[in-house]
Amino acid sequence: MPASRSPVWVKEIEKELESYPRAQCYLVGVSGGVDSRVLLQILLDTGFNNLAICHLDHRLRGVASEEENQFIRRLAGRLKLPVFEEQVDQWPPKLSLETAARHARHRFFSRAARKFATKQVFLGHHADDQVETFLLNILRGTGSIGHAAMRNETRIMVDGTELIFLRPLLHIWKTDIREFAKKRRLQSFEDASNIENRFTRNRIRNLLIPEIERILGRPFKANLLRLSDIAAEESELLRQLTPSWWELAELPVRDLRQLPMALQRRVVHLWLTRWQICDVGFEEVDRVRSLLTQQEIAKVNLPAGSCCRRRAGKLFLAAQKEGEATKLQPQMNADGRQ
Repeated sequence: MPASRSPVWVKEIEKELESYPRAQCYLVGVSGGVDSRVLLQILLDTGFNNLAICHLDHRLRGVASEEENQFIRRLAGRLKLPVFEEQVDQWPPKLSLETAARHARHRFFSRAARKFATKQVFLGHHADDQVETFLLNILRGTGSIGHAAMRNETRIMVDGTELIFLRPLLHIWKTDIREFAKKRRLQSFEDASNIENRFTRNRIRNLLIPEIERILGRPFKANLLRLSDIAAEESELLRQLTPSWWELAELPVRDLRQLPMALQRRVVHLWLTRWQICDVGFEEVDRVRSLLTQQEIAKVNLPAGSCCRRRAGKLFLAAQKEGEATKLQPQMNADGRQ
């Protein structure tokens, strides 16, 4: 497809990518699916030649996983790009599969970043992913609606390595991506598990969203995508008003108590996220906030065997069992955004 005949959305992405230096190395998360394949092609079309394909095999789909691995190796060979691949050998018992998989991917990308001496990672998340993520996090009771959606750019620290996740396709619908792949005759490896309904996200995609549209009598994903953008913009304003106490290992109770409730919740949410407390939602945030009114030493339990304690006018995180190693390490180096 000549550049002059590229869809408008492709030209807009190409314009957004103009500011990125072409000489430096970029990682590209490639699952084999059509989304990451199209992203990879757009990057190559716009002069990103110093790319490294990154693929993590979660080993959840048996033979299909190995077929996907082979597809990606052939793709990398055909494009003459280096490939960095690993497998997940075991899953932490205390974490949900989704949370454990996210942590595994972050650590995987941190190792790839160190190998290729870079920190920028292109990811193929698109508008449908955004809608599903936003809806899923709201239904789960996110601690902040502004954190329910993904961002075009996210900065995090993983094992001492800074990562910058870039999502150029975040406002592009899957149908447009498929149409681009069809016109360019791009091969991809479709994950058959996407149509199975044993995972919560798949049930939202395959069952809940179609049912909501049936009830409303019209599509609603575009409205939800707009709402996620508005929430992100308002969250950015709130971020500028939020004290940076969440970067500390301990929170000052007296100072935190003086803040408006919205800022209290935001500080606590960012603090828990920074210190890698998993699956932080409204319930976990308000559980910690309840300690602000406790006059005596108190403790509330949090996910994955951790807890928050109040002592000597401070809130701090620890293991639920006394004497147990905490293994809590700071994660976010910016503001906890996805």
